[in-house]
Amino acid sequence: MKKEDKKNVTTKDLDKLVTKELKDSSKEKEIYLFDGQNVAISISDSPEIENLGFSLAHQRNLITEITRFLIIHGSCLIYGGDLRQNGYTRMFSNLVHQYRPSKEAGKLFFKNYFSFPIHLNLKTTDILEFKKNGVLPVTVEPPADLGIDQSKFYVPEGNDNLFIWAESLTKMRQKMQSNTDARIFTGGSMSNFKGKYPGLLEESILALENNIPVYFMGIFGGITSRIIEGLNGKKPEELTIEWQSSQNENYKEFVSHYNSKKSEDKIDYKLTRDFLNNYTLERLSKNNGLSIAENERLFNTVHTSEIIFLIMKGLHKTLSK
Repeated sequence: MKKEDKKNVTTKDLDKLVTKELKDSSKEKEIYLFDGQNVAISISDSPEIENLGFSLAHQRNLITEITRFLIIHGSCLIYGGDLRQNGYTRMFSNLVHQYRPSKEAGKLFFKNYFSFPIHLNLKTTDILEFKKNGVLPVTVEPPADLGIDQSKFYVPEGNDNLFIWAESLTKMRQKMQSNTDARIFTGGSMSNFKGKYPGLLEESILALENNIPVYFMGIFGGITSRIIEGLNGKKPEELTIEWQSSQNENYKEFVSHYNSKKSEDKIDYKLTRDFLNNYTLERLSKNNGLSIAENERLFNTVHTSEIIFLIMKGLHKTLSK
């Protein structure tokens, strides 16, 4: 977009720009800009979304539009989630079935990672439905050094079982990251999680450490907005053991238990916060194909068409063949 066109831009204008930018830049390749590229979506419901003037329906609508563009252009979606009937795993599965090209009905467009012991709840009917929709369920076993019964479902209660869950979720997220070319973040719970950190926080650290293209949408708040604050050099209270313990009276005890069993990779909020503070927007921009100003716009804009435009622009610069 030319400088003189930036004033008085409407949502309809941005809708046209998203389509035109992709078509112009792809030339004869008007589809499959991201063919063979794995794009992970890190999303969960934000606890403060209504305070920001939105609803969960707005969050789902935005991620639906982003997903639609990714599928149409040939990318494979990556997500780590559970089996809730109205959860994001089911939503992504249905979107892939709806938008994948009919001539490629046999191609997999979505890989959903399930950690132990969650994957023990997978039913044959679930697997058949996923495969019908072009979805590959990827089950990840717990770390071998836990020495546990892998056929048993461990209820996430008590420090020992929570340790199993945390280690299993971390292994799943590490495996997922090893097969991810870019990652998109929005929303996310901030407390009362089952892993060592809020899920999106742990996934963001893994993605940023690996210097892949990462895109943060702050529109719906949640842990994504606190990660953004960290990248801007701030020290949000949600990224402290004190705040987390104030939300869950058992969490501080669990952290002590977890750290006593680990010689490295302990739970350390200061280390995590310092990593974000020192990452720099320059490094983020270098990796994701957007300028610093564009990333800051993505952090703050509430216009969905602009969000889609910026993410697709960055992905096109970094992933398009």
